[in-house]
Amino acid sequence: MASAKPETTEKKRELTEGNWLPLESNPTILTKFAERVGLPKEWGFVDIWGLDKELLAFVPKPCAAVVLLFTSSKELKAFKEKQKEELTKKGQELSKKLFYITQHDGIGNACGTIATIHAMTNSQDLFKPEGVVKKFYDEWETKSPSDIGYGLLKAKDIQEVSEDAAESKDAQTATPDREESVAAHFIAFVHVDGTLYEMDGRKAFPINHGKTSNKTFLEDAAVVIKKNFFEVSPKGNFSLMALVKKPKE
Repeated sequence: MASAKPETTEKKRELTEGNWLPLESNPTILTKFAERVGLPKEWGFVDIWGLDKELLAFVPKPCAAVVLLFTSSKELKAFKEKQKEELTKKGQELSKKLFYITQHDGIGNACGTIATIHAMTNSQDLFKPEGVVKKFYDEWETKSPSDIGYGLLKAKDIQEVSEDAAESKDAQTATPDREESVAAHFIAFVHVDGTLYEMDGRKAFPINHGKTSNKTFLEDAAVVIKKNFFEVSPKGNFSLMALVKKPKE
């Protein structure tokens, strides 16, 4: 592992695509989308009904990733800025295996797609992504997070599937207009090289939240989410899903 700090300079580029439709926080929709872009059929998303130990026990194991949807708040924005300032000063250890996508301005409501790709591409000790996500990963894995973000902007094959999922008949709410600003934001938590990472494409870099394991990952992620989200913004709205191996029927 190598010490990493955020890039300080970037080339300005013109965005060529954008205005992605938002995905709904719905495990059926996310699973269908993920399967179409390369999630193996043995895996899928399920709801996490709460972060207490008794409720976490209902989540099937193994758990590869946790996806969090939350509403923005002034408390969370202030926490994010303080966190960025502290980590920029001291640096942090980041695995070279991380596949991190910057969510550039202009791409629209792509955070659900980015969180899903983060979950799939950073769980390769448990499964290997297939299809267009594998193709995207193979093409961009050696590039910077910023470059990967611009690459996603041009990935029409992924965007088309994401748009279909956003407008799915399985959605429980109406799809917002393409230009509508959505206050809620998706992020993912993954474990790579024995470390728990927060993957938020709107942040400057992944966040190292310390050691974890396949056995304790879900419980470790719950502790981080409680501390850094629920307690920071107690009046906020939150929704949680887990990417798990489907139980055998």
